[in-house]
Amino acid sequence: MTMTFFFRRSIAAAVVGLATTAISAELIRIPISKIPDDQHAAHLLASHSNAAASALVTITIAVAATSRRLVRGATHKEEENVILHDLKNAQYFGTLKVGTPPQEFEVIFDTGSSDLWVPSQTCTSNSMNCASKTTFDKTKSSSYSNVISGAKTDFDIMYGSGEVRGTYGVDSVTLADDYTAAEQTLAFVDSTDGLGETYGMAKFDGILGLAFPELSRDPDVNSLIQTLKDEGVLEKSMFAFFLGDDSDGELAVGGYDASRMQGEISWVEVVYPAYWLVAIDQVSFGGVPISTIGESAAIMDTGTSLIYGPEFQVSPMAEQLGGQFVPQVGLFLIPCDATIPDLEFTVGGKAVTIAGKQLVVKDDSGKYCFFGVAIMDIGVESRAGQNLAGTSSMPIPSKFRGNTWLMGDTYLRQIYTIWDYENKKFGIADLKQ
Repeated sequence: MTMTFFFRRSIAAAVVGLATTAISAELIRIPISKIPDDQHAAHLLASHSNAAASALVTITIAVAATSRRLVRGATHKEEENVILHDLKNAQYFGTLKVGTPPQEFEVIFDTGSSDLWVPSQTCTSNSMNCASKTTFDKTKSSSYSNVISGAKTDFDIMYGSGEVRGTYGVDSVTLADDYTAAEQTLAFVDSTDGLGETYGMAKFDGILGLAFPELSRDPDVNSLIQTLKDEGVLEKSMFAFFLGDDSDGELAVGGYDASRMQGEISWVEVVYPAYWLVAIDQVSFGGVPISTIGESAAIMDTGTSLIYGPEFQVSPMAEQLGGQFVPQVGLFLIPCDATIPDLEFTVGGKAVTIAGKQLVVKDDSGKYCFFGVAIMDIGVESRAGQNLAGTSSMPIPSKFRGNTWLMGDTYLRQIYTIWDYENKKFGIADLKQ
């Protein structure tokens, strides 16, 4: 049995045998409309009044999405399929229902975080950027309950520009119409000031984190995928992404869709199950291996649109293109007619190439072009690029600190990706042509 629903995106990896999960031919489809591009302004630019910043204000929320992430430290149903709808290659959104009767929310499906939260009814009066959001009214849900005695009640998470606060509660959470976790602990947010103006303009209400519990503000809280398995709704705590490139994509929950891929799956161990962090074998730019210091790793993250890497590796690439760093957006400005070499990452023995033409980010006017690979020194004190407090305390093994990449959708779109909670493995396969 399967379920399907549509997504939207906003601007802003050793072969191991696993049984292929069967796929039903019948899909439940829930259409979702597109989000206008002009609603995806970068909140990091909002405080800059100079001409350059004003011209670039509608370029991306990728910087905002990354900054908020890195400062926070029954009957078996075989598989759930989620159809994704692509909007100029950015973050992915879908529908999630909470409570009885169900109250419906738009949420980001985010492998770079672990918490599930939606706005509470008091959010609209506490935060101006919450005024247009769908909020949860616990008094209208017969299945709502407080967390058990002794469990953590307060929820708070630090984002790039401030804090998001709320309280934990327990209620039913449903994907589509019939895939329900009867008792899921989640956060109901009372204040969203920390998300800034970007949240107010965006169309999502909350976030469904798909990373491991260690990243959660309460590591004792199971992810929704794990709860669905524990309650017998899913056979496997596994999901898989096919990200559409200007076309529909798919998220399969409870297994993977073999019809989306070809060839063998290359599996790689998650080296530290907090983020989806895996070892990198090699990085090449224009066919030339990029020098490294020690071992390299990558965080696989559907909640980030671009690719971020260590300064000592990214800066020479940008300089090769005549790039100039623009602090207001955290990206390198490059000539729009620059010839960009292909970028290749080898993970789990699988080489994945990103064509140079996919490494350009343009503002709405088309006058400004940016290199789609940005600087972020993950696991060390920030220097240039993303000046983020707290990156040195991220749960990254010491051997990868300062040598870790953040792999967003620019990379993930090239392949079919499989995320295995139970076995702590990340799988890569070629897309079916």
